[in-house]
Amino acid sequence: MIDSERANAPRIELNWAASKTIGGISEIAVLAPIRLGCPPGERRTYEESTTSAIQNLADRHQQGLPTELGRIPAIHFGRMIIIRPEQYLLYSALPGVVDYYPDGKLSDGGGIPVPIDDYLDGSRKPPPKLRSFLLTLVEFDGELKAYMRDVAAFLARDFDRVFENCEDFPGTRNFEQFWLWIRRYQINTNLFYAPYSNFSTVRIKQLEDFKRRFDALVARIYSPARARERSVEELFDEFLRQSEQYACNFPTPGGIFETDRS
Repeated sequence: MIDSERANAPRIELNWAASKTIGGISEIAVLAPIRLGCPPGERRTYEESTTSAIQNLADRHQQGLPTELGRIPAIHFGRMIIIRPEQYLLYSALPGVVDYYPDGKLSDGGGIPVPIDDYLDGSRKPPPKLRSFLLTLVEFDGELKAYMRDVAAFLARDFDRVFENCEDFPGTRNFEQFWLWIRRYQINTNLFYAPYSNFSTVRIKQLEDFKRRFDALVARIYSPARARERSVEELFDEFLRQSEQYACNFPTPGGIFETDRS
Protein backbone atom coordinates (compact mmCIF):
# COMPACT_ATOMS: atom_id res chain seq x y z
CA MET A 1 0.00 0.00 0.00
CA ILE A 2 2.76 2.38 0.93
CA ASP A 3 4.69 1.58 -2.26
CA SER A 4 1.64 2.25 -4.43
CA GLU A 5 1.03 5.55 -2.67
CA ARG A 6 4.62 6.53 -3.34
CA ALA A 7 4.30 5.56 -6.99
CA ASN A 8 1.18 7.68 -7.43
CA ALA A 9 2.48 10.66 -5.44
CA PRO A 10 3.49 13.71 -7.46
CA ARG A 11 7.22 14.05 -7.98
CA ILE A 12 8.91 16.69 -5.89
CA GLU A 13 10.89 19.04 -8.09
CA LEU A 14 14.25 20.23 -6.87
CA ASN A 15 14.34 23.92 -6.12
CA TRP A 16 17.05 24.75 -8.65
CA ALA A 17 19.25 27.76 -8.13
CA ALA A 18 19.14 30.33 -10.93
CA SER A 19 21.99 32.16 -12.60
CA LYS A 20 21.83 35.93 -12.68
CA THR A 21 22.34 37.94 -15.89
CA ILE A 22 23.16 41.63 -16.23
CA GLY A 23 23.41 43.03 -19.73
CA GLY A 24 25.08 40.27 -21.70
CA ILE A 25 27.02 38.71 -18.81
CA SER A 26 25.84 35.76 -16.70
CA GLU A 27 27.24 34.01 -13.64
CA ILE A 28 27.22 30.59 -12.04
CA ALA A 29 28.26 29.40 -8.57
CA VAL A 30 28.66 25.67 -7.92
CA LEU A 31 29.36 24.24 -4.45
CA ALA A 32 30.24 20.55 -4.82
CA PRO A 33 31.21 18.16 -2.00
CA ILE A 34 34.63 16.56 -2.40
CA ARG A 35 34.71 12.80 -1.92
CA LEU A 36 36.14 11.24 1.24
CA GLY A 37 39.10 8.87 1.23
CA CYS A 38 41.56 8.16 -1.56
CA PRO A 39 41.12 7.24 -5.23
CA PRO A 40 41.72 3.51 -5.88
CA GLY A 41 45.44 2.71 -5.88
CA GLU A 42 46.51 6.15 -4.65
CA ARG A 43 47.83 7.37 -1.31
CA ARG A 44 46.71 10.97 -1.67
CA THR A 45 43.13 11.89 -0.88
CA TYR A 46 40.48 13.12 -3.30
CA GLU A 47 40.94 16.58 -1.81
CA GLU A 48 44.68 16.48 -2.46
CA SER A 49 43.98 15.35 -6.04
CA THR A 50 41.59 18.28 -6.45
CA THR A 51 44.17 20.72 -5.11
CA SER A 52 46.84 19.33 -7.44
CA ALA A 53 44.65 19.55 -10.55
CA ILE A 54 43.63 23.14 -9.79
CA GLN A 55 47.21 24.17 -8.99
CA ASN A 56 48.37 22.78 -12.33
CA LEU A 57 45.89 25.05 -14.15
CA ALA A 58 46.84 28.02 -11.96
CA ASP A 59 50.59 27.55 -12.53
CA ARG A 60 50.19 27.32 -16.30
CA HIS A 61 48.04 30.45 -16.38
CA GLN A 62 50.43 32.45 -14.16
CA GLN A 63 53.38 31.46 -16.35
CA GLY A 64 51.56 32.61 -19.47
CA LEU A 65 51.30 29.08 -20.84
CA PRO A 66 48.19 28.06 -22.80
CA THR A 67 45.45 26.19 -20.96
CA GLU A 68 42.25 24.58 -22.14
CA LEU A 69 40.34 27.44 -20.48
CA GLY A 70 41.46 29.63 -23.38
CA ARG A 71 39.20 27.58 -25.65
CA ILE A 72 36.11 29.01 -23.93
CA PRO A 73 36.19 32.58 -25.30
CA ALA A 74 33.09 33.64 -23.34
CA ILE A 75 34.79 33.50 -19.89
CA HIS A 76 35.37 36.84 -18.16
CA PHE A 77 36.52 35.59 -14.75
CA GLY A 78 36.80 32.21 -13.08
CA ARG A 79 37.72 31.12 -9.58
CA MET A 80 38.01 27.76 -7.80
CA ILE A 81 38.14 27.69 -4.00
CA ILE A 82 38.45 24.65 -1.73
CA ILE A 83 36.53 25.28 1.49
CA ARG A 84 37.63 23.07 4.40
CA PRO A 85 35.61 22.17 7.53
CA GLU A 86 37.80 24.25 9.83
CA GLN A 87 36.83 27.27 7.72
CA TYR A 88 33.06 26.86 7.56
CA LEU A 89 32.83 25.60 11.18
CA LEU A 90 34.37 28.75 12.63
CA TYR A 91 32.23 29.91 15.59
CA SER A 92 30.37 26.60 15.57
CA ALA A 93 29.89 24.13 18.41
CA LEU A 94 29.90 20.58 17.08
CA PRO A 95 30.52 17.39 19.08
CA GLY A 96 33.81 15.78 18.13
CA VAL A 97 35.33 18.96 16.70
CA VAL A 98 38.36 20.10 18.67
CA ASP A 99 38.82 23.87 18.85
CA TYR A 100 41.79 25.97 19.78
CA TYR A 101 41.71 29.59 20.91
CA PRO A 102 44.39 31.98 19.63
CA ASP A 103 44.00 34.30 22.64
CA GLY A 104 44.05 31.42 25.13
CA LYS A 105 40.57 32.19 26.42
CA LEU A 106 38.09 29.33 26.53
CA SER A 107 35.14 31.64 26.11
CA ASP A 108 31.95 30.79 24.26
CA GLY A 109 32.47 31.16 20.56
CA GLY A 110 35.59 32.24 18.73
CA GLY A 111 37.17 28.81 18.69
CA ILE A 112 39.02 27.76 15.56
CA PRO A 113 38.60 24.09 14.65
CA VAL A 114 41.81 22.07 14.50
CA PRO A 115 42.31 20.98 10.85
CA ILE A 116 39.96 18.09 10.15
CA ASP A 117 41.10 15.42 7.69
CA ASP A 118 39.23 12.35 6.54
CA TYR A 119 41.93 9.89 7.66
CA LEU A 120 43.33 8.70 11.00
CA ASP A 121 46.76 9.73 12.22
CA GLY A 122 46.79 7.21 15.08
CA SER A 123 46.90 9.83 17.81
CA ARG A 124 43.25 10.76 18.18
CA LYS A 125 39.75 9.42 17.85
CA PRO A 126 38.22 9.17 14.38
CA PRO A 127 37.26 12.71 13.29
CA PRO A 128 33.65 13.48 12.40
CA LYS A 129 32.87 12.87 8.74
CA LEU A 130 32.90 16.42 7.51
CA ARG A 131 33.40 17.34 3.87
CA SER A 132 35.53 19.85 2.12
CA PHE A 133 33.72 21.62 -0.72
CA LEU A 134 34.85 22.93 -4.07
CA LEU A 135 33.36 26.34 -4.82
CA THR A 136 33.51 27.34 -8.49
CA LEU A 137 32.57 30.88 -9.55
CA VAL A 138 32.46 31.93 -13.20
CA GLU A 139 31.27 35.00 -15.10
CA PHE A 140 30.73 34.57 -18.83
CA ASP A 141 28.99 35.93 -21.92
CA GLY A 142 25.62 34.54 -22.89
CA GLU A 143 23.26 31.91 -21.52
CA LEU A 144 24.16 29.25 -18.94
CA LYS A 145 23.30 26.06 -20.83
CA ALA A 146 25.12 27.21 -23.98
CA TYR A 147 28.17 28.00 -21.84
CA MET A 148 28.08 24.57 -20.17
CA ARG A 149 27.84 22.90 -23.59
CA ASP A 150 31.08 24.66 -24.56
CA VAL A 151 32.67 23.47 -21.31
CA ALA A 152 31.65 19.87 -22.05
CA ALA A 153 32.87 20.11 -25.66
CA PHE A 154 36.16 21.95 -25.23
CA LEU A 155 37.35 21.46 -21.63
CA ALA A 156 36.32 17.82 -21.29
CA ARG A 157 39.29 15.99 -19.74
CA ASP A 158 40.76 19.05 -17.98
CA PHE A 159 37.36 19.72 -16.40
CA ASP A 160 36.88 16.06 -15.49
CA ARG A 161 40.33 15.89 -13.90
CA VAL A 162 39.19 18.42 -11.28
CA PHE A 163 35.57 17.46 -10.70
CA GLU A 164 35.92 13.67 -10.79
CA ASN A 165 37.08 14.10 -7.18
CA CYS A 166 33.61 15.37 -6.24
CA GLU A 167 30.61 13.26 -5.26
CA ASP A 168 28.68 11.47 -8.04
CA PHE A 169 30.31 13.49 -10.84
CA PRO A 170 29.21 11.78 -14.09
CA GLY A 171 31.84 13.27 -16.38
CA THR A 172 31.22 15.56 -19.35
CA ARG A 173 30.72 12.91 -22.04
CA ASN A 174 26.97 12.61 -21.46
CA PHE A 175 25.88 16.24 -21.50
CA GLU A 176 22.43 15.78 -19.95
CA GLN A 177 23.85 13.93 -16.95
CA PHE A 178 26.59 16.52 -16.63
CA TRP A 179 24.03 19.33 -16.87
CA LEU A 180 21.86 17.83 -14.11
CA TRP A 181 24.92 17.44 -11.88
CA ILE A 182 25.83 21.11 -12.35
CA ARG A 183 22.27 22.21 -11.57
CA ARG A 184 22.12 19.98 -8.49
CA TYR A 185 25.10 21.68 -6.88
CA GLN A 186 24.52 25.18 -8.21
CA ILE A 187 23.86 27.75 -5.48
CA ASN A 188 22.24 31.16 -5.69
CA THR A 189 24.44 34.23 -5.92
CA ASN A 190 23.13 36.96 -3.65
CA LEU A 191 24.99 39.82 -5.34
CA PHE A 192 26.20 39.80 -8.92
CA TYR A 193 28.03 43.07 -9.62
CA ALA A 194 28.92 43.62 -13.28
CA PRO A 195 29.73 47.30 -13.95
CA TYR A 196 30.83 46.57 -17.54
CA SER A 197 27.97 44.26 -18.43
CA ASN A 198 27.67 45.58 -22.00
CA PHE A 199 31.24 44.62 -22.89
CA SER A 200 31.64 41.07 -24.14
CA THR A 201 35.03 39.35 -24.02
CA VAL A 202 35.20 39.86 -27.79
CA ARG A 203 34.78 43.61 -27.41
CA ILE A 204 37.22 43.84 -24.50
CA LYS A 205 39.93 42.05 -26.49
CA GLN A 206 39.25 44.25 -29.52
CA LEU A 207 39.58 47.40 -27.42
CA GLU A 208 42.75 46.08 -25.77
CA ASP A 209 44.31 45.41 -29.16
CA PHE A 210 43.10 48.76 -30.53
CA LYS A 211 44.73 50.60 -27.59
CA ARG A 212 48.04 48.77 -28.10
CA ARG A 213 48.11 49.65 -31.80
CA PHE A 214 47.08 53.25 -31.13
CA ASP A 215 49.89 53.70 -28.57
CA ALA A 216 52.35 52.34 -31.13
CA LEU A 217 51.01 54.81 -33.71
CA VAL A 218 51.44 57.77 -31.34
CA ALA A 219 54.99 56.63 -30.52
CA ARG A 220 55.89 56.52 -34.21
CA ILE A 221 54.45 59.98 -34.88
CA TYR A 222 55.96 61.75 -31.86
CA SER A 223 59.15 59.75 -31.30
CA PRO A 224 62.02 62.18 -30.54
CA ALA A 225 64.61 59.51 -31.28
CA ARG A 226 64.19 59.32 -35.04
CA ALA A 227 62.83 61.29 -37.92
CA ARG A 228 59.45 60.33 -39.26
CA GLU A 229 59.78 58.28 -42.45
CA ARG A 230 56.18 58.63 -43.63
CA SER A 231 53.42 61.17 -43.30
CA VAL A 232 50.85 61.08 -40.50
CA GLU A 233 48.17 60.22 -43.05
CA GLU A 234 50.11 57.16 -44.28
CA LEU A 235 50.77 55.95 -40.75
CA PHE A 236 47.13 56.44 -39.78
CA ASP A 237 45.91 54.53 -42.84
CA GLU A 238 48.21 51.64 -41.89
CA PHE A 239 46.87 51.73 -38.33
CA LEU A 240 43.29 51.48 -39.62
CA ARG A 241 44.15 48.50 -41.83
CA GLN A 242 45.82 46.68 -38.94
CA SER A 243 42.94 47.43 -36.59
CA GLU A 244 40.48 45.68 -38.89
CA GLN A 245 42.27 42.35 -38.31
CA TYR A 246 41.11 41.33 -34.87
CA ALA A 247 41.01 37.60 -34.57
CA CYS A 248 41.53 34.17 -36.04
CA ASN A 249 38.74 31.58 -35.69
CA PHE A 250 37.03 33.72 -33.04
CA PRO A 251 34.47 33.98 -31.49
CA THR A 252 33.39 30.64 -32.95
CA PRO A 253 33.11 27.87 -30.29
CA GLY A 254 36.56 26.72 -29.31
CA GLY A 255 38.25 29.55 -31.22
CA ILE A 256 41.24 31.24 -29.62
CA PHE A 257 41.61 35.03 -29.79
CA GLU A 258 44.82 35.70 -31.69
CA THR A 259 45.88 38.83 -33.56
CA ASP A 260 48.72 39.81 -35.83
CA ARG A 261 51.10 41.67 -33.50
CA SER A 262 53.50 42.74 -36.21
